[in-house]
Amino acid sequence: MNREFLRLVFLVARRDYLRTVRRRAFVAGTLLLPLGMGLIFAISSVSSMSLGEASGPIIVVNESAVPLAVDPALTPDVAVVDRATADQRLADKSISSYYVVPAEWPGKPTVLFVEPTSISGERPNLAFARRAGDQAEIDLLLRISIVRAAGVPDAVLAQLMAPVTYESASGGGETSEAQIIGAYIVPYAFTLIFMLSIFITSGYLLQSVTEEKENRVVEILLSSIPALPLMAGKVLGLGAAGLTQVAIWVGTALVALPLINQQFSLDLNISPITLILAVLFFALGYMSYGAIYAAIGALSPGAREAQQYASFFGVIAVIPVVLLPFFLTDTNNLLVIALCLLPLTAPASMLAVLAISPTTPWLLVLASLLSQTAFTALAVVVTSRIFRATLLLYGVRPSLKRIAGAVFARA
Repeated sequence: MNREFLRLVFLVARRDYLRTVRRRAFVAGTLLLPLGMGLIFAISSVSSMSLGEASGPIIVVNESAVPLAVDPALTPDVAVVDRATADQRLADKSISSYYVVPAEWPGKPTVLFVEPTSISGERPNLAFARRAGDQAEIDLLLRISIVRAAGVPDAVLAQLMAPVTYESASGGGETSEAQIIGAYIVPYAFTLIFMLSIFITSGYLLQSVTEEKENRVVEILLSSIPALPLMAGKVLGLGAAGLTQVAIWVGTALVALPLINQQFSLDLNISPITLILAVLFFALGYMSYGAIYAAIGALSPGAREAQQYASFFGVIAVIPVVLLPFFLTDTNNLLVIALCLLPLTAPASMLAVLAISPTTPWLLVLASLLSQTAFTALAVVVTSRIFRATLLLYGVRPSLKRIAGAVFARA
């Protein structure tokens, strides 16, 4: 009997898995993330190349009485020339613009920006980015020049220009800007990717149940397969499709992380333990919501009503994403712990905590796993009974009495 049950579960799981992964929507949704990342890198690379081609030495004409202290170590891209040379280079298009420090400077702190009346082929976004970088370097040059003109020794000037670093008194080391940015990006991206996959996969389960109920295919299936292995096979088959999607996305993310860090000067890292736990929480989250969605599909008279009912649970699931600032502030917050222990908010909450915490909070992980496992087991049992009792009802909403009877095995 057990062998026959497993055989039926495998047949249903294989059927639903193959049907799902062959859908155009599934293939398109799965490839969307890799293609999107590739497009972002391509655009970024082209922009960087274009910006690099357009950039050159920053030409400055000094008409003030203050000597400009061009220091290759501090302002390596600045070159000071006379006005005639700057105009000639602008005319022969070896430069696209130059800057003039007028005679009134520094009494009048204004620098003139000179460029042709119209620049053919110049893209505004690249021109703006290049100009912002140029002006930052010129600002530095002018400040150094004023300080040196005042007779400040170079040793003191070097101390003034040295950046200040901040370290934790507890010995945690310096926190760089890239690490701070990564601390905000990783939790959002990590949580959204996994939650999106959970809902896509659960949505396929809901769609499968409602479609087969509406077109009466389920009658044929139930004539040869009992309700419990049918539902179990659907949950496992569509869960395997979701894991396939997650595996492709995670693989893409792992390949892209070094490129993202290099391209955008970030410090994004995900530990292997975090990935393993994330997949585990994904599986439990999918089974929890999958069981609920299967029950909704069995109870609903049609696909439209099923989608409306399912949206309520979708709102519950994204509560941790909305409250993510609390996670970023303190993962030991009572609200955060409560969200990690509540079964319907635990998947997203634990994914966020795992992405944020410098060390794995094993006690909270274990408590959350136990909570979700218990809820998943209960949800599967309850759903199987509702599935068996109400799946053949067409166009009607079962009464609360009938649902209660199915849950407590009286129907």
